[in-house]
Amino acid sequence: MRILTRVGLMLLLILQISCATKSVTQFRTIELPADDAFIDGQYIQWWYWNGNLTSENGLRFGFQMVFFSIQPNLMMAHASLTDITKKTFQYETVTRLMIPKKSLKSFDLKAGSVRPMTAKGGAGLDRLTADVGDFSYDLSLKASKPPLVHYGGGAHEYEIGGYTYYYSRPKMEVEGYIVVDGMQLKVTGEAWFDRQFGDLEEIIDTGWQWFSIRLADNTQLVLFYFEEPKAARENLLVKYDAEGNIKNYTSAEFDLKVLSTWQSDETGCKYPIKWQLELEDQMLTIVPYLKDQEVRPKAGARLTPTYWEGAAEVAGEVVGGEAYVELHGFCDSSVD
Repeated sequence: MRILTRVGLMLLLILQISCATKSVTQFRTIELPADDAFIDGQYIQWWYWNGNLTSENGLRFGFQMVFFSIQPNLMMAHASLTDITKKTFQYETVTRLMIPKKSLKSFDLKAGSVRPMTAKGGAGLDRLTADVGDFSYDLSLKASKPPLVHYGGGAHEYEIGGYTYYYSRPKMEVEGYIVVDGMQLKVTGEAWFDRQFGDLEEIIDTGWQWFSIRLADNTQLVLFYFEEPKAARENLLVKYDAEGNIKNYTSAEFDLKVLSTWQSDETGCKYPIKWQLELEDQMLTIVPYLKDQEVRPKAGARLTPTYWEGAAEVAGEVVGGEAYVELHGFCDSSVD
């Protein structure tokens, strides 16, 4: 998560290369919109968006963008676009030795030179731009529900080491443009924003499945499901309904089943590719719009980990919707 990509995502190698020295951080409480800004002194932090879009002529897309900052001076940015109609997936990655601009109550993120990715905003008003393969997009996002603040807004200390501050804006209305084959398309849709910061090294080095789910009845769900037994007690499922009610579920109160898997011909990594999520009286089936939404290292960004990040459809007996899924740690045979 999201990370890397929330990828959900960075390998321990990236953390070592950054040569960061962890500072002693005095725990406090999330403050918004102040904490939308780059926070000096936090070891690892990221800003992450995903969403589903529809053009005026009925074409459908999924998009994702994430910026990572690792102390003292490593910055990574990833962006992807899934053409749901044509069943194609493209992405770009950038790695730079730099830190984000320091702003008050806002962020101003930029990575790359010739075709930079940018994210500017704060307080639930954001603008994202990127060139992704044969596509480009320019999107404006506006939060339409209050933020979802996890762990009571304080520092959550992981049992396996480290800590996190974590909040989301789970429903953001999107409008803007996508350029496809030289043709500009006006698009609208919904997006999800995730923000985490803290000492995240140990948890990043753990495999997970992460889901942001947006149902048609204006209910949003976020699920962090960790693969390794040592982190099982860190599983997180939160439901945010249309009336603004928030419910946290323990691992015993929901069931996530993998129904099928897919193996990448490019990397050999084997990922879950279809799921059934059961909680209370709901049964949701989550299926990606296309199987190959794998992000792989590219020239000039070799530190990029290999992970899966993609748009998915959600079917339910009562209500369905759409989702984004991030799969991290599935290229290690010890996790599979």
